[in-house]
Amino acid sequence: MMSMLSKENTNEIFEDIKKNLIRGVKDRKHTFHTPVFCNIDDQKAIESRVVVLREFDSPNMVLNFHTDFRSPKIASLMKNNNSLFVFYDQKLKVQLRIKTISSINNQNIITKKMWERTKLVSRKCYLTQKPPSSITSLPEDGINDNLKGKEPTLEESEKGYKNFTVVQNKIRQIDWLHLAASGHRRLKIILKDNIPSFNWIIP
Repeated sequence: MMSMLSKENTNEIFEDIKKNLIRGVKDRKHTFHTPVFCNIDDQKAIESRVVVLREFDSPNMVLNFHTDFRSPKIASLMKNNNSLFVFYDQKLKVQLRIKTISSINNQNIITKKMWERTKLVSRKCYLTQKPPSSITSLPEDGINDNLKGKEPTLEESEKGYKNFTVVQNKIRQIDWLHLAASGHRRLKIILKDNIPSFNWIIP
């Protein structure tokens, strides 16, 4: 836990960040499970939304989440792959702003592996007739009437695979902020070839 750290040992802080990202993947109740993901859209405006952290590749420093290939953010990331995650844990009083470079995976070995691990209830999200963010005359989720209130069969779910997308986000920089009555601390971690360098900065 953060309270057990010296708050001055940069390597210890870095290792604790990685441990909490791993917990964020495994524990749905952990605050790091649902970070805010930000990118630049086609109008050069900032777009932000909450995503579910699906995987953290600690050795390669990559954060993954899943989305629909038809989502507008996919086209935006293909044009500008600079992105950013924001994590905050109220108990730890820690905020992370993580700058990343995003890459899109659709219908390849990466998505195939993750699709096989995806539950039917989650696969259902990729079976909408209308693309995400499309305009609709009525409030609806886009799911066919025959699937309302139930899970698709395995065979039915496979139709959604073409839309299933894994966004991999290579970490380039971490801005760590710890809030404390005794004095806030802020550390910038720059990663080059997955090796961190550290700079203390004023909060």
